Amino acid sequence: MKHGQITSTDLKSIWRIIAAVALCQLVGGAVCLAFSPHHFWFMNFWLGGAVGTLPGFVLGVVWQVKSAPSSREWIAVACFLGLLAVALTGAAFGFVLPRMQREMANLKALNQLQDEQLKQITVFDEFGKKRIAGFTDPKILTTFATGIADAVGHSPNHPRYTASWYVVVDGTTRHEFELHLNPRFPQSVIGYFVKKSGNSTSYHGTFESKGLCPWVEKHLLQHDPNQ
Repeated sequence: MKHGQITSTDLKSIWRIIAAVALCQLVGGAVCLAFSPHHFWFMNFWLGGAVGTLPGFVLGVVWQVKSAPSSREWIAVACFLGLLAVALTGAAFGFVLPRMQREMANLKALNQLQDEQLKQITVFDEFGKKRIAGFTDPKILTTFATGIADAVGHSPNHPRYTASWYVVVDGTTRHEFELHLNPRFPQSVIGYFVKKSGNSTSYHGTFESKGLCPWVEKHLLQHDPNQ
């Protein structure tokens, strides 16, 4: 490793470490897929692979030391790889896992929304600027909560939406959503968990609900002058 650059020769010198890391990443990914802490398989596999990186690095270094005890030319590049392993593990536990847990908690809250005391649903345009409708009728609120209870995790892939709204549900707690209609899923409503603050919007997971589709068609499409 010269001048801060890693060459193919450097990588060949630590092939044992690389092999151990790759193996542990695959094992970790498979284990995480089996437990499925998140609804999206790729996130499960990525998390498991990230968690398996540091143990794989440690095992690889042990293997490397035992197999090449007299050579120390690989130490610099191994240290660099170790720093990457630590950073990846830190990102997995510090950012990715908490986000996955929040997204799954949001889904669970949707499944239990009908147990809350809902007071009002306010509907805005997709930008959250123009108020389109407001509902306080208990029957309408109950229908919304019942319909969205079937929500499951969704992973958008180049989505194209034909209609969109920003919806605020006030009750025991406040829920903010972006609801969309996607022609690829004609029987469903695609929703995003969001938090709006001024002109900024943060996103906290995506869901798909078939039960909410009749509610949207009846109460949103007929109130939206752009549809």
